[in-house]
Amino acid sequence: MKKGKDLGPPRSGDPYHSPRGIEAYSTEKGVDPQMIKKISYAVPMLVALLPIASFIAGQEMGNWIITIGLTPFVLFVAVPILDRLIGRDPSNLSAAASAALSKERYYRLLPMLCLPAYAVTLLFGAWVVGNELMSPLLMLGWIVSVGLVGGIVAITPAHELIHKPNKVEPFLGGTLLAMVSYGTFKIEHVAGHHIDVATPRDGSTARINQTVFSFVFRSMRRNPGRALELERVNCAQRGRIWRWYTSESVGWAAVSLGFCAVCMLIVGATSMHAPWLGGIYFFGQSFVAVALLEIVNYIEHYGLTRRAHESTDGAVRYERVNHLHSWNADFALTNALLFQLQRHSDHHAFGFRRYQALRHHPDSPQLPAGYPTMVLIALIPPLWFHIMNPLLPPGVIPQNPSR
Repeated sequence: MKKGKDLGPPRSGDPYHSPRGIEAYSTEKGVDPQMIKKISYAVPMLVALLPIASFIAGQEMGNWIITIGLTPFVLFVAVPILDRLIGRDPSNLSAAASAALSKERYYRLLPMLCLPAYAVTLLFGAWVVGNELMSPLLMLGWIVSVGLVGGIVAITPAHELIHKPNKVEPFLGGTLLAMVSYGTFKIEHVAGHHIDVATPRDGSTARINQTVFSFVFRSMRRNPGRALELERVNCAQRGRIWRWYTSESVGWAAVSLGFCAVCMLIVGATSMHAPWLGGIYFFGQSFVAVALLEIVNYIEHYGLTRRAHESTDGAVRYERVNHLHSWNADFALTNALLFQLQRHSDHHAFGFRRYQALRHHPDSPQLPAGYPTMVLIALIPPLWFHIMNPLLPPGVIPQNPSR
């Protein structure tokens, strides 16, 4: 297997660009690297403030370009640059340290705090829509800014929470997903994607030579229906009849409508705009957040497949999921920003493992950059194929993207 190449070669003597990156720099300065990581996991809270900060800055400077442009600039220009400068973090905890960290309430609390953080951002965004006169283009820019934050501050912590074996965290995760109209992800991701990943059955595994646009369209069209299908299968296995009024998918859709109604009420509270504009805002930011999620899904499993074999009963079965079936990235800043989502290889090998204990696997397929950079590359398919196809494990066979 070929390993991902760094987009910039390490500079000799520069701890930020060394293979050990932040860990080596922390040791040199006499600072506990784990303490730096512990503090850095609060970065998503700062991301939640980006639309608010950009609005205030735009108002102070009298420039709406700052209002709608600051958030995308920070996430897709400043963060990738800082990600390269800060460098990699391939360090892993010992088994004892991992077990101890998994029990610390601080780490459990941070993803849950993203719920009120994004609620404030979402409702503030609706207040701006209701109280400012914006052209359709400016409105689109504002929706994109809030939606990008939703993809990070709502969906990423929700992804962490829905995997946990208790009632509180999955419920909060589902609520976060409902804020971006994607409650069905809670069902399809755990009961579908994690079972079928890297097989033709999985709608969240991109085929080799499939463009990101084709993948996102297919996933957003297919996965909500798959959640309902999985619910029906689960009911049949338990000897129950599926009914819409007991459906979890329908329930989360109702929660989403509730958030939409609140946004409409906020916009309608002013005499400047009609309430329906709040609905456009809510579903618009939802679309942007979900599209960002699906682009990340495209990056996480592009072209990777599990070996198939035919069992004695003639059914096709696949090898057990392991750390070779997801792309890995060990960049320190973006892993802190995304609750170590980029250690995706270990996440799929050990789905219940908490983000602070996820491990780096050097023999996993390695991305050449963090997710924000890879999102930009994915949006240019020829460049994506040029960079990623040579990094695929040998023997990957192109599949029909429509399957």
